[in-house]
Formats: sequence, C-alpha cells, structure tokens
Amino acid sequence: MRAAVAAGMGLLAACSVSRLKPAWQQDPNLYQHGVPARPSQTATTPHLVARVIYAAPDQIVRLVERQGDVPDTQRGFARMGDGTLELALQDVATGKWLESHLCGGILFVAGLPHQAYRIVLKNRTPMPLELGLSVDGKDAQTGAAASLRRGGLRLEPHGTLMLEQASYGPLLFKAVSGDAALFDTRPRGRTGVIQIAVFLAADAPSIGPEKLKANQIAPLGFFPLGAPERYR
Repeated sequence: MRAAVAAGMGLLAACSVSRLKPAWQQDPNLYQHGVPARPSQTATTPHLVARVIYAAPDQIVRLVERQGDVPDTQRGFARMGDGTLELALQDVATGKWLESHLCGGILFVAGLPHQAYRIVLKNRTPMPLELGLSVDGKDAQTGAAASLRRGGLRLEPHGTLMLEQASYGPLLFKAVSGDAALFDTRPRGRTGVIQIAVFLAADAPSIGPEKLKANQIAPLGFFPLGAPERYR
C-alpha cells in the first residue's frame, strides 16, 4: 500500500514539474529533422482562396448588385474566409484605401484603368503562410498562366506583406467590360480578378495532438482540470 502511495506521489510530482513534449515530438505523421509530412504542410489544395474583383466605380455597383448578397463596405482591411487572412488595396499615389465592399465572400474594389495599386495582406494566425498570387490571369511572380498553387510569397506569423510590383511591372488596374469576372471561378481567372491562394508553410511547426498542459493533469490522471477546449 505504501509503495502504491509513493508511486502515486511520484507521478503527481512529475506531472507538476514537467511539461508535455512539444507537439512535433508526439506527432507520428511528422518526419524528424525538419522534414514536414503533415498533410496541411504539403497540401496542393489551398486552405483558402481570397478573391478580389475590381472594376470602375459605377461598374462595381452593378457587380455587387448582381452578386445578390448583403454588401459590407470596408474601411481598410477585410477579413477573408475563415479569418486566416486580412486583405486591403491601396492607391499607390496617395496611400489611401480604395473603395471596397465585401459581398458573398468576394472583395469588390473600385479602381480606374491604369491606376497603380498596392495589395496589403495580414496573417492573422501564429503560423507562417505560403501564398500564390494571380492577377488578371497571370502568376504575379512568374508572368505565366495563373493557377491556384503554392507560390514563393511568404507571410510570417502575424505579419504584414505589401505588394505593388509583379514580375512584369507595377500592379495596374485594367479596363474591365461586362460582368464575366463575377462568374469566372477558374484557377486562372481573367482580367479584373485577383486571387490569393493560401497554404500553411512547409516549415510551419506542427500543431499535432497535444491537448492538455502539464498543470491541467490531475493526480493520477483521473480527470482534467482547467477550461474546456474551444474549436473554431
């Protein structure tokens, strides 16, 4: 009986002073030595695709009406999708935020032909992200036909990235006619469409199966303490 009590006290002491292993040490699906293997770190399907449709101010009004959803006028950053990314466009000459409306998950931006603009991105997560940027049907980094694949753009945890140049020159709005951009959901897109494919960076730390902190482990592990976990 004394031996059992002593063993229990020893276990309790170990739980109170030691910490759980880092999640990457617990995760059987992650290779060691910095080689990623978690599906979200090597996925070829984006976690999120942020879509921007731009056109002249009067045409943007018509496009928002055709979208058929409740528009939310943005004053600065718009939270895209599940909130992983925030996005805004600026006029390069003045630094002012461009008129924009979030409607049906798409950011509609008013811009005049040949107007130079800047894309500003914010990472709202504690994990590094990799981005693929397509503008008017072209990959902004290579100038090749756009696709929703991983690109060479990196957005650090809680970081901000500003882009006003592509491989082929400054980012300039083009003349957009008709409403086709609203209905074109191809990976390549077309003139008037900006798409940002968001991936978890390959070198992001694993967030694996670790659940309870050391100070949440009860004596002998009979029941957990602390606030319940929350999931988004």
